[in-house]
Amino acid sequence: MLASFLSISVLFGQDGSALFKQNCASCHHPVKNGTGPALKGAKAKWEAAGDNIYEWVRNPQAQYEAGVKSALAIQYNVGGMNGQAVSDEEIDAIFEYVEAYNPPPPPDGGDTAGGPGAGSDRESSSWFWFLVIGLILISIIVSLWGVRRQLKYANQEKEGEKVEEQDLKEELGSWAWRNLKLVSVLGFIATCALVYWLAERGYQVGVFEDYVPDQPIAFNHSIHAGDNEIDCQYCHNSASKSKHAGIPTVNVCMNCHKAIKEGRSAAGTAEIAKIHEAAGFNPETNKYTGETEPIKWIKAHNLPDHVYFSHAQHVEVGKIECENCHGPVKTYTVGRTANSEMINEMAITGEGLRDPQTQKSKIIQLENQVLTMGWCIECHNKAEVKMEGSEYYDDIHERLKRDKELYKSVMEDGKVNVKEFGGWECAKCHY
Repeated sequence: MLASFLSISVLFGQDGSALFKQNCASCHHPVKNGTGPALKGAKAKWEAAGDNIYEWVRNPQAQYEAGVKSALAIQYNVGGMNGQAVSDEEIDAIFEYVEAYNPPPPPDGGDTAGGPGAGSDRESSSWFWFLVIGLILISIIVSLWGVRRQLKYANQEKEGEKVEEQDLKEELGSWAWRNLKLVSVLGFIATCALVYWLAERGYQVGVFEDYVPDQPIAFNHSIHAGDNEIDCQYCHNSASKSKHAGIPTVNVCMNCHKAIKEGRSAAGTAEIAKIHEAAGFNPETNKYTGETEPIKWIKAHNLPDHVYFSHAQHVEVGKIECENCHGPVKTYTVGRTANSEMINEMAITGEGLRDPQTQKSKIIQLENQVLTMGWCIECHNKAEVKMEGSEYYDDIHERLKRDKELYKSVMEDGKVNVKEFGGWECAKCHY
């Protein structure tokens, strides 16, 4: 299936490594059989048989019909191969990379570095230490208070006075009454602090920054989306067509893992085995048993029921990059929610996501927390709309020009943001 991913529209230069990773790695591996066969040595085999691999890439169906032995000998796990308009130089660059390929050593920690819930290590332990320090201070205060009482009673006995012992509650009440102004001020400060804390906690209800659920399978995004550069929509294929991005079915996983049965480590191989079990696939016999088991994924991104969000609107019409909301996915070991600091760091550095014309980062820097209403409002206020090249916005643009005064006010700063197209209307997002 080499040619099915060699689209001339995405090839650049003659960098074989980049060409292979961007266009072939979803189905092929240099030295292991994947959805399509391993590519190392393939070109030499074709040449030794006197067959033309370039013609095969351009028109595989013709090679089948002509009975070319090298073409008929190729085995696929899924589907066949489609012809593509690819130059000889581009094919040569890919095979040069493939022939020079050497498997990397297994990384320390295996395929799932940190494993499910690894992101929880980022959580601060400050509250624990505040509690420990607070308990220590309380213990010291109580001890000093006890020493003071004993010294007071000893002094009363020495002076020949009658010793009137009070329990801690009575003594505290007596002290508070004698220092009523101080107690009132401290009480007012404590009340204000409690109200502020409760308000802060209230604002965090439903906010899921840095949420890293323990998944039944530790799917490593850094290997799939990072190292192999598999496009997000290969797995989340409904993102451009519907409200939900969707969780890939086990059949999508099996497109590759019917052939790829081993991970980079024992831990990775164990996770792949879970996929085989869910699909009812026996890797020894290479056949399906029919005994399937659904994968019970845990949703990481949760919005309130009264909020409407459409992936298709943002991905297909708005042309928003996935990283704007999901952060540096190519670095994640397991699925998680990002935080605003991670996304803003990408906005500052660019991380390769730059507009080729303006050279500006495609990631929008925002101040509010991820998945909050303030975050969406702020983004709609900053995100610019490209008025050309979209049927959706072309139609709005034409209607907008009919009202000259409105058009003048909208285009006054030379750009249009989502807010000016109704992006702040309540009914846009709320039922």
